[in-house]
Formats: sequence, C-alpha cells, structure tokens
Amino acid sequence: MIINDLQETIVRNINQQIKAGFFSYNKQPVYIKFLDKDDELGFVPNPGSHVVEQDYAGVQLKQFNYAFTIRTTHRAEAKNRLFEISQYLQTLNETHDLKSENGTWHFDHLEVPSEPAEILEDLKGTVTYSMDVAVFIYTNKGVL
Repeated sequence: MIINDLQETIVRNINQQIKAGFFSYNKQPVYIKFLDKDDELGFVPNPGSHVVEQDYAGVQLKQFNYAFTIRTTHRAEAKNRLFEISQYLQTLNETHDLKSENGTWHFDHLEVPSEPAEILEDLKGTVTYSMDVAVFIYTNKGVL
C-alpha cells in the first residue's frame, strides 16, 4: 500500500537521523500513531489527500497530507522539536532521500505549509502542538 509505505519511509528516515545524532532537540523516535503519552512525537495522516494531476499514461502526481503532533507540558521543547523536523524535511526536497520500499511511488517534493502551532491546551496546562506536512509523490495508476 502506498500510504503505509510512504508514512513508514518518512518515519524511518527521520528515526535514522535521530539515531545518528543529527538533531539537537529530537532524541526520541517518532511514532506512527496518535498521541497516547506525553512528550512522544506522532506522525499521522490528515484528511484531504488527493490526486493533483494525471497524464495519459496513467502517471499520477498525488498529495498526501500528514501531521506531526506532540502533547506536552514543555511548550518551548515541543516547538523546537517540531521546528527542527520541519527544517530537516525541507532538505529532503534537495536530497530526495525518500525511496519507496516496495516500488509503488517516487518522491517529488514536500511542503510544510506553516510553523508548528499550539492547537489545544487542557486545564492542567498540557498543550498539543501540531505541524502539517504535504508530501507529493508520483505513482502509475496502471501498475497500482
């Protein structure tokens, strides 16, 4: 499946960089799940993914929407972690280091449309931060 392979590839890529010590603020792995523990960074699908364009040969440019989310009482750390991920993701547009494990898609580019934002605060002072990401890939409709 394209969606699972794409999501897993992005998380695997980031987690490899975390293990290699590339990041200053991100020392814990990113998970593919919705938030269930404080201070864990999740990477989840967002609604609105769609085909952007298609040629006569069946090659499609698709946009997949995701969000990085974190729930914490440490506002500055959450914002720094997400901003650091954002900066790293921007480098993927130059390096094209995202490769499909099962050959179902080819990375084109990604966009981080806004800064990390606080989207929720509970009565105990725990905040949820989110950062949206749009990933653009090519697929061949006839093959998939």
